[in-house]
Amino acid sequence: MYLAATSQNRLVHLVKEDEYKEYFESTTNGIIHLDREMRIKSLNREAERIGGVDHSVVIGKRAELIFRKYGEQFLKIFDVSEYEDIKTANISLKMNDQIIYLHIDALRLVDSLGEFNGMIVILQDVSAVRAAIKQIQTTQMLVSLGELAAGVAHHVRTPLTTISGYLQVMLGRIDDDKYTVRRDILETLLGEVSYINDVVKELILFAKPPVQKEPGVDLNRLLEEALLLSFKELGGEKINITKELIKNLPVITADKNLIKQAIMNIMQNAIESMDGEGVLSIKSWMNAELSMLVLAINDTGAGITPEILSRIFEPFYTTKLDRVGLGLPIANRIIAEHGGFVNISAGEKGGTKVHIYLPIVDDCTNRLAVVHQQILNLQ
Repeated sequence: MYLAATSQNRLVHLVKEDEYKEYFESTTNGIIHLDREMRIKSLNREAERIGGVDHSVVIGKRAELIFRKYGEQFLKIFDVSEYEDIKTANISLKMNDQIIYLHIDALRLVDSLGEFNGMIVILQDVSAVRAAIKQIQTTQMLVSLGELAAGVAHHVRTPLTTISGYLQVMLGRIDDDKYTVRRDILETLLGEVSYINDVVKELILFAKPPVQKEPGVDLNRLLEEALLLSFKELGGEKINITKELIKNLPVITADKNLIKQAIMNIMQNAIESMDGEGVLSIKSWMNAELSMLVLAINDTGAGITPEILSRIFEPFYTTKLDRVGLGLPIANRIIAEHGGFVNISAGEKGGTKVHIYLPIVDDCTNRLAVVHQQILNLQ
């Protein structure tokens, strides 16, 4: 007997064994069929391989006795009291001094009267897939490290060449250890050293922001301070500012200096994209369903192409020749360190919109994968 259909999550229909026998043996998944007493009625060759058992030895024996060597986690699959109809699990097993990874689906079988009639356990060996994914991740990491190293080399080598050139000239002009250095040369050397220092500081901030969280941080106040500092540094007298800040937002636990830095980095990009003239819109609100504060920064600049958008958080990637390309990656890293995320997209009427999400409760980090997709659907 074997499962044929489901209805409203209830497994209700069984068919004869000869109708599934060909699939039973040809499938690449391991299949174990148990009766209502949890005795093994049948299993295919793949299940024998995965379980390290022999068909002729295990038929008619209880699953908990056959597979007890794999531990309690694996045996829970056969505990029908733990679920109603379907149970899914991902576990690892040690077999012959090797670790294999399994995706397991266990399905309760019921007869025409709705009575429990056994179980089907489907075992999928995902070890090869897991290894391939790990290899891809390692390759991507190495590529990222290579690009990062190339970026560092580019931004440090140029000022070092300038410094080295001036020093060689000065060394050649020394006479009896006496040499008068012009002010402009010293200012150039100090400027190049300062540039290298800035690159190193931004790299440290990108690699591991020194987060020092404190309770009671007012996001609206940080926004106002970041706005003031950004315009003080960049000018932008012809840029109009519109603000819609919801009052009495819940305070959060955060490093206010780092959050302010992240907001300033994003604002700087927005202001520069408008070439000194346009509209900068700032909004803040609370999404009660997600337990997150939301900060939106919209500009009316040139916008962002899909090609650039896909690389926006890559370190040292920039379309501006006079920029290092760490502003947005640092902002993204800071927000991530606080359990939030940054979403950047094209504006409805041109320009770019940036949404920053920060959890009201600090343990929201575990929900980000689900929340991020929800946010994308809501926008």
